[in-house]
Amino acid sequence: MRIFFITHTYSLKGGGGGELFCSDFLKELVKRGHKIFVFTTKSEDFSKEEKSLGIEVFKANCFGHHAFHKFEYLLQTGRAVELAKQFKPDIIHAQNDAFPALIGEKVKKATKAPLVASVEYLSDKAVSLNLKIVFLFNKFFLPRIKFDRLVSWSQFVIDSYLLPWKIPGKKIVLIPGAVDVSAFLKKASPHPALKKFGSTLIVSAKPLHSTNAMGLLQTIKAMKIVSEKFPAWKFVIAGDGEKRKWLEGIVKQEGLEKNVFFVGQVAAEEIPRVYSAAEIVVHSFAFKATTSIALIESMASAKAIVATDFGEVASTVGNTAVLVQPNNPESIAKGIIKLIENPKLRAELGEKARERAVKNFSMPAIVDRFEELYAELLKKN
Repeated sequence: MRIFFITHTYSLKGGGGGELFCSDFLKELVKRGHKIFVFTTKSEDFSKEEKSLGIEVFKANCFGHHAFHKFEYLLQTGRAVELAKQFKPDIIHAQNDAFPALIGEKVKKATKAPLVASVEYLSDKAVSLNLKIVFLFNKFFLPRIKFDRLVSWSQFVIDSYLLPWKIPGKKIVLIPGAVDVSAFLKKASPHPALKKFGSTLIVSAKPLHSTNAMGLLQTIKAMKIVSEKFPAWKFVIAGDGEKRKWLEGIVKQEGLEKNVFFVGQVAAEEIPRVYSAAEIVVHSFAFKATTSIALIESMASAKAIVATDFGEVASTVGNTAVLVQPNNPESIAKGIIKLIENPKLRAELGEKARERAVKNFSMPAIVDRFEELYAELLKKN
């Protein structure tokens, strides 16, 4: 099958959740013999990997901060149409949100190939101006785009946004995000950047942008309570971003310099070693309402998880994690302390989490579902 793939989170090495999904998804498609052409925004140089995989890639000219790139590459829709005509796709797959889907709509009109638009994340509770604008952009355009199917990572997003926006339910398909679980099933030695802090570690691994930072703030405050009862336990944050200095300031303000530490950016391939160093992984989502790639990774790592019960979290973890109240440091601390005091429960939840991740969120399982969707559309086309 020839797939014209449009995205603004292109990567072949991972990074944030969207980049990791894109990387693993494309590699799995190639492994199955599909021919891929990627139309994307400015990104790192992956030419060696692209040549090895046989993926064709066009990177649109973009300038300034990366937050503007998805707006800028809409101006090069005509170029996408030209490239698609040459590629002759069987399927157009627009990944992320309305931005790639708008380009995909024009490519669909020119090539007559079915368009699958995939939405990863939507929230009307975002704090940054960029995310507020992106939400409004999606609210206006998604109901107007002529896709054949709209895939959502989240039932919460379907019920809260897509259906109220009058997008026909018969056109919406629920397919969650996924990870390469095989990378987390191997026995990994603890990452040296974390190992030096000891063995009683609580860990978070994600980029430190505004959305994640608001959740991490609550966990840092929870550590004030945890550290009073269990001073030997430390919270280690792996990741970097524009909110790191702000979070470091909160740590100092709370007097937690001996209990909360930042180790900076860790390469995607090293994340299994980050989780290997942990006894407990905390996911404090302030308002994230979709499948979390970081959450699935920690599940695949067989780790005991404390997660705030928001959006799609409960349906992702099932009965394999301790669920706590969002934006509530006391509740988060209570969940952490419960796991600290019960090593047997930590082990049991970790094993159950791994089984659930393998069964429901492995990349091969999710690609199976996309292939079925592609085949269904081609029969109708």
